[in-house]
Amino acid sequence: MKKKEKAFLCCIYKLVSFFYGSEVLINRGFPAEFIKQVKQSNDIVSVISKSVTLEKKGKTFWACCPFHFEKTPSFAVNEDEQYYHCYGCGESGDVISFVQKYENVSFFEAVKMLAQSANLKIPEITDNSLDLEKLRSKERVLRSLNLAKDYYINCLNSTNDEQAINYLKKRKFDSQVVKNFEIGYSPDWKGLIKFLRENNIDFDTMHKAGLIEYNDNNEPYDVFATRLIFPIINTFGDCIGFTARTLLDNPKYAKYRNSTQTIVFDKSRTVYNINSIKQLRKEQKIDYIIVCEGTIDVIAMFKAGFKNAVACMGTAITSFHGKELKKFTDKVVLCLDGDGAGQKATFKAIDVLAQTGLEIRVVTLIDNLDPDEFLNKYGAEELKKCIESAASGVEFKINALEKKYNLNDNFEKNKFIVECMEILTNLETNSEREIYLKILSNKTNISQDILRRDMTLNLSNNFEQGENLGENSLISRPEGYVKAERFVLASIIHKKDYAKKVLDKKLIFKNPNYNSLFEFARNCYQNNKSYTISSLFDYFDVENNPDIAQIINFNFNDFGENKDIYFNECVEKLGVLALKQKQEELTNLFKNEKDLDKRKEIANQLNTIAKEIKNWR
Repeated sequence: MKKKEKAFLCCIYKLVSFFYGSEVLINRGFPAEFIKQVKQSNDIVSVISKSVTLEKKGKTFWACCPFHFEKTPSFAVNEDEQYYHCYGCGESGDVISFVQKYENVSFFEAVKMLAQSANLKIPEITDNSLDLEKLRSKERVLRSLNLAKDYYINCLNSTNDEQAINYLKKRKFDSQVVKNFEIGYSPDWKGLIKFLRENNIDFDTMHKAGLIEYNDNNEPYDVFATRLIFPIINTFGDCIGFTARTLLDNPKYAKYRNSTQTIVFDKSRTVYNINSIKQLRKEQKIDYIIVCEGTIDVIAMFKAGFKNAVACMGTAITSFHGKELKKFTDKVVLCLDGDGAGQKATFKAIDVLAQTGLEIRVVTLIDNLDPDEFLNKYGAEELKKCIESAASGVEFKINALEKKYNLNDNFEKNKFIVECMEILTNLETNSEREIYLKILSNKTNISQDILRRDMTLNLSNNFEQGENLGENSLISRPEGYVKAERFVLASIIHKKDYAKKVLDKKLIFKNPNYNSLFEFARNCYQNNKSYTISSLFDYFDVENNPDIAQIINFNFNDFGENKDIYFNECVEKLGVLALKQKQEELTNLFKNEKDLDKRKEIANQLNTIAKEIKNWR
C-alpha cells in the first residue's frame, strides 16, 4: 500500500472513530481521553515559552523559529486553537509534536514527558506497533547503560589498580572532577557482564547498547575493558554512551574508544557535557559556550574554571550539534585543536554553525596546542585573554586564507581576494560586508571602492541566477480549481464566519483527503461538537499527509481583503463544477440506456441536479 493511500485510510479510520466513540487513537497506543487530558493540562504557549521567547501580537504569539535559522520571527503560536506553525520552514503541530521535534524524542516519550510535568498518571500502553517496540527497546538500552555507568563508577572508587590511579594523578583529576564527570573504570573483560546479568539485562540488550562484542569463540566481552570510562549524558540525565581511554601501553589498542552508534547514541547529534550546560543555565545566564574537540579538553576547561565547555566527540560539527547548542545560547566560541586538522575542522564548523543562527567566535591557540596542552603550559588567565579577543568566524577565515597565499605575489593576491569575496558575498547585510572590506583593503593595499565594485558585481551575478530559478518555479504553480478548493476548505476548518453557511450543504472535493476534512467539520457542526485545530493532529495523520497539513497551515494573508466575496465565488465554482461533472456522467448514461424505467430514474436524478445547480447560483 502506498504511503499516501495509507495516510488517507488512517484519516477515514480516525474520522469514524471520532463520531462512533472509539477509545483509542490509531497508532497512538494511549486512550483518546488521556491524550486529550495531556493536551488540556499543557497549554502550548506555556510549554513553548520554556524553550523559546514568545512575543504576543494580537491573538498570536510570535518568535524566531526554533527549527530553522531566521532573523525575522515567522514562528506563530495560536493559543486559542493550541497549535503552532512556522511560515518560514513549514513546521507545524500541537504541543505533543513540538516536544517531539524540539527534544528529538518519539511520540510516546513526548506524551510521557508532558504527562509527568502535569502530574498525570500514565496508563498502560496498549499499542503493539513498531514504534512502541522501538520505545521499549530504547528504554531497555538506557537502563543497561545507566547500570553500566554505575558499575564503572563503583569500580573506580574501589580500585587499587596503579595504572588507573596514576593516570588520574597525571591528569590532576581530583575527586571533585571525578564526581562531576562521573568518571569510571573497567578493570576486566567479564565483570560488567556478570553485573548486568544479575540485574536482568540480557545479552541482546547489552549488544544493542554497544557494551559488549563477541570473540572468536562466540564469548561476550566488555568492549571498554581495561579503560578509564567517561559517560556521555544527555539533557534528560540519561547515560547514552561512553568514551573510554586505554590504560594499556599497547599499540594494538586505540587510545580512545567511543560507543558505536545505537538506538540512543549518534555522534553526529551528541554534544558531550550538554547536561552540565543545561544545569548551568538554570543557575545563571550563559553568554557563550566553548566548543572543544575532546572530552579531556572539556574536563581541562572545567578544572580551569570554564564550566561552559562542551565537545562534539571528535567528529565533524553538524547542524544537529548547532541546534542543540542554540537551545542554550546565541554565541559559541570554537576552541578546537591548533594543528592543521583542527584548523580545517574550524573552517567547516563556522559555516555549519552560522546556518543555525549562532554567533561564531574562534580562538586560535599558539604552537598548534590543544586546549588541555595550552592550559598546562600557559594557564587559565592566558586562555581567558584568548577567548576575550577571539576573532569572528569571518575574520578567522580571512586570516586563514592570508596564511595560505603569498600576498607579495600578484597572482596569489588575486586568488586570495577572489576567495575572500566569496565569503563576503554570503554575508546578509551591506554594513557587515563593509567591516570586512576594510580589513581586506588593509591586507591587500587595494582601495575599498575597487573591492566594493567587485563585491557589487558578485552580488548582481548571484541575483540574476536567483531570478532565473524563480522563472522556472512558475511552472509548478497550482491551477485555479485546486487553489479554490484549498481556500474554501481552509476557511471552513479555521471556522471563518463567512464559511459557516456551507456546512449545511454537501461539498465534493476532487482531493479525497479534503473530503474527509470537510466531513469532519460538517459532522461537528451538525452534531454541535466543537473542535480546535490542535485536535486535528489527533484524528488525522498530519505529519504524513501534506494535503491536510497545507489546510491546517493555510496562510490567509495571501488573499488580501474581501475574503468573503472570494469564498462565495470559490464555493459556487466548486459546487457547480462538481454537479456539472455529475450531470455530464448521467447524461451519457441516459443516452446509452435502453431500459425505460432506468431512463426515467436517470432523468429524475438529472432534474434534481439541475435544481441543485440553480440553488448554487
